[in-house]
Amino acid sequence: MYRALYRKWRPRRFEDVVGQQAIVAALQNQVAAGRVGHAYLFTGTRGTGKTSCAKIFAKAINCPESQNGDPCGKCAVCAGIDDGSIMDVVEIDAASNNGVDNIRDLRDETAYTPSVCAYKVYIIDEVHMLSMAAFNALLKIMEEPPSHVVFILATTEIHKVPATILSRCQRYDFGRIQPQDIAARIAYIAGEEGFALTPGAAGLIARLADGALRDALSILDTCAGVSREIDEELVRLMAGVTDKSYLFTISDALAARDAADALSQVAGLRQRSVDMKRLCEELISHYRNLMLAALPGGKGLLAGVPPEEEALYLEKAGQTPQSESVRAIRLLGSALEKMSRGTDQRIELELALFALTETPQSAAPAPAAPAPSAAQAPAPFAARPAAAGAWVPAAAGPAAPPQRAEAADRPPWEAAAQEPTSAAPPPAGAAAPPASAPIQPGEGQDAPPWEAEPVQLREVPPPKAPLPPARPAPAKAQAAPAGQAQKFEPWPQVLAALERQDKMLTAYLKKSTAYFDGRRVLIDGGDTFRDFIRVNKDSQALIKQIIEQVAGVRCGIGPYVPPAEGGEARSTVEDTLKELAAHGVDVVYNDKE
Repeated sequence: MYRALYRKWRPRRFEDVVGQQAIVAALQNQVAAGRVGHAYLFTGTRGTGKTSCAKIFAKAINCPESQNGDPCGKCAVCAGIDDGSIMDVVEIDAASNNGVDNIRDLRDETAYTPSVCAYKVYIIDEVHMLSMAAFNALLKIMEEPPSHVVFILATTEIHKVPATILSRCQRYDFGRIQPQDIAARIAYIAGEEGFALTPGAAGLIARLADGALRDALSILDTCAGVSREIDEELVRLMAGVTDKSYLFTISDALAARDAADALSQVAGLRQRSVDMKRLCEELISHYRNLMLAALPGGKGLLAGVPPEEEALYLEKAGQTPQSESVRAIRLLGSALEKMSRGTDQRIELELALFALTETPQSAAPAPAAPAPSAAQAPAPFAARPAAAGAWVPAAAGPAAPPQRAEAADRPPWEAAAQEPTSAAPPPAGAAAPPASAPIQPGEGQDAPPWEAEPVQLREVPPPKAPLPPARPAPAKAQAAPAGQAQKFEPWPQVLAALERQDKMLTAYLKKSTAYFDGRRVLIDGGDTFRDFIRVNKDSQALIKQIIEQVAGVRCGIGPYVPPAEGGEARSTVEDTLKELAAHGVDVVYNDKE
């Protein structure tokens, strides 16, 4: 019966193990010195030799003719362990025997001494699959095992093994095998099997194996099933490896600021069933290679890259600034993170590529508008001076006469308007009015916004000349009543500014309208935009920033809820909060998100 190459050529002695010299030396020394521990833990990625080393170690500590800690491989004990006829070495698959009853049976078996060997060895593969109850049952027997029992645990996910188990084992970490070691090993096996394997094909198989020798032997076995003459073209065909030239095509289009060409490449790859998340990861790796190739001596950092691609990276590195490569890695990494949160993968990748076609200067936010001069009369909003030319919402209700209104009669967004400071000194000999009399509108100068609240005045000696009466402090700003939100006039200008920075986001807001309720800009953009904006914090921050730049006001944003049929406004959480505030409950709004 035919046996797969990775089974036929599994290492049977320590000298056959590839790429784990430090671990092999440590285990051999323990066997030669007779310092055998009671529990070992082998961890590492797949195909690096964990289970093979466990079986070799089990043979080494039981082989009566071992030499320098290496089993002979010829005696009855070694042969019996290899073919499974000796029951003193037990291999357990924890993925399918992960219950507490399985570990209890194992614990009961440890009471019996070995029948043939010196040690009874239990190899538990994929030990991280054990349940917590099974780990607890294994804990006691591992802490104080019989002198004739040795445990060897193997796992690929060490973080899932409890710390109480880790502390009772000697841990050995199996690293990925170097590509040159894999290439040399499969070249030797191909020669023994009678395959004509070219050096280029051996190197390509080694890179595709990604540090796992078992994977390399599986690829070699697949290619040998087609032809005994194995070259790079056959390896690419059988391993399903596609040409990576599309990565260079996309990066060239981005460097030329050609967004249409880059997005058409993505669309074509998607038609060929290329996963968008995988493509994003490949682009990140591609720009990483461009960044490393631009470094002095960067050729040695391009590990696992084929020679023909390596030459192309070294050529393109001089044409791509490192700052652009770093920017691309960051933008694509952010898109990859958003993909994992459930957003549309294609849209996130297209947004990132579109941003890379813009120059960093155009992608940066526009500078804030300059502050008004002292001669101008700014229209404040929420105790913050408005920028020059900023939009100020009109007051709800009938038009007010063209005179200065009292603070209590102003609309909410004008609650922090400037108040007059101390008036000019009256002429000598004038009568002093009562201190509590109000100042007439227009007297004195406008007070700065930070004096909108009443201040404590210290007592002063009576002036020689009478002073004008003081004006009462303005009322505290309140949000507009429910159902009285007015239209946000600068919304078209906001959309125009938004389109210059994020065209994809602007597409969601076509034919949208916005309203202002005194505290927030309420956007009527439909259900699609509402669902999108809830999970995209960056888009929320961008809209707030552009509103502040265009309208000169800083406020939050939210969805617009139209009044119910019959003219009555719907009862919302906002209405409940306002009702609580009207009854004296402190309500704090946080619009930072």
